Amino acid sequence: MDKLLTKKELAERWQVTPKAIDDWRKRGILTPCKGIPAIRFSMQHIAELEGIKLERFSPLERRSLEDELEKVKRERELYKSIVVNNLRECSKAINLIK
Repeated sequence: MDKLLTKKELAERWQVTPKAIDDWRKRGILTPCKGIPAIRFSMQHIAELEGIKLERFSPLERRSLEDELEKVKRERELYKSIVVNNLRECSKAINLIK
């Protein structure tokens, strides 16, 4: 799991007061982790705010996920065309019944 920073640790890291951290949190600049009883900040979030882009996946995993996404997009288009064709045919049938 990602290391979590306390408000004090983050203030020391950024060389600001804990009150500054509170102010930034209230303004929505900093987002604490959800689902834990104390205010903690994930290193991933802090690194992104500091301009460091951390990769969650290896290049191989990323490529695999991109391929899977493309496959899902193609399937979605196929199913979308099937639904459109079915709706078109149903509309024709409904018009014939009138």
